Amino acid sequence: MAQPRRRSRPHRLTGSHGEPTLPAEQPRQTEQPRQTEQPRPVQPPAEQPQQTPPAQSQAEQPEQTPPAQPQAGQAGHAQPQGGQAQPQAEPGPETPGRISTREVLAVGSALLLLLFLIKIYGVARYSLTTTTALLAATPVQVALGTVTIYAYYVLPAVALGTMWFAVRYRSRVQPALWPLIIIVVAVTALASPFKYLIRGVAVVLAALCVEMLIRRFRRRRQALAGWQGLSVVYLGAAALAFQFMHSLDAPWVSAQAFLLSESAVTSTQRMTVDRNQLRVVPESRFVGYPIAETEQWLTVLHADTRYVMRIPQSAVDARLTCHNEDDQLAGDQPLLETLQGNVYNSPNLDCRKVLQYLGSKTPGKPLPTWN
Repeated sequence: MAQPRRRSRPHRLTGSHGEPTLPAEQPRQTEQPRQTEQPRPVQPPAEQPQQTPPAQSQAEQPEQTPPAQPQAGQAGHAQPQGGQAQPQAEPGPETPGRISTREVLAVGSALLLLLFLIKIYGVARYSLTTTTALLAATPVQVALGTVTIYAYYVLPAVALGTMWFAVRYRSRVQPALWPLIIIVVAVTALASPFKYLIRGVAVVLAALCVEMLIRRFRRRRQALAGWQGLSVVYLGAAALAFQFMHSLDAPWVSAQAFLLSESAVTSTQRMTVDRNQLRVVPESRFVGYPIAETEQWLTVLHADTRYVMRIPQSAVDARLTCHNEDDQLAGDQPLLETLQGNVYNSPNLDCRKVLQYLGSKTPGKPLPTWN
């Protein structure tokens, strides 16, 4: 008879004393490689988002975000030292009441343009027709000429203002800048006319009195603290504005006495009696201000009527530079000439004397000798 087959039983592992081994040891050996092998495909951060589909990348994002939070906290503590964290702290609300350099330049340019327009308007005797004619004739000479004719006031202002602020903020001035400051103050003071320099010193003395009052009453009123150290700026600006308005109708070019071979129209109406009535006045001798000049034509602003004339160059027989006492600022010797004991003598005579001299000249002949 055939013997029945015996079922093979699995061989039991026994220990050294014949005891069976623990069944928990086998799953430990099998689970350890599973735990180490599962996170391996997640470790490369740059290759997996490109190869995996969008659904898998979204599932991986929650696993990467938890370790990113402590990194952001560490970067936040290293903001003062790291270069990448500093730009995050820079954008913020600007401090109120602080003016930037661009704003100062923009306001200064607009203010200068406004002053030039007011100057042209005053020279034209407040006539818009003459203002547009002057502006179209010489747009560049207005700026340069206006600054030049006010050099009598600008030079003392630069000298005294530089000295004021150098003494006021002496603790902030570097030692290497003191020689430059002394040179600027000395040159501008010596070149300033003595009469206008005395007026500037009077403004500085008034500013010193204001500073004493501010120091006395600043404890009672805090609003006066803003004036401390800047009183000379406000008083100086007020003095310059007064002089500007006082000489508003003074042109920016030198006056000249003209002698024409042919008469030219200097006015089309009477300025005193019967105004707005046509009255053509031709003249061959007059005082005017040359506004623009070409090879063939000469644009002249009449000194009395402020009428804009266009004269051919061939019609001008003689023209001499003079000083118009009615419009232009009176000259004075600078401080350097005063210290040397020299007497000021202007190289330009009064326009009335020069105009009288041209009356004795015959057209087409050389100028006579002045006796």
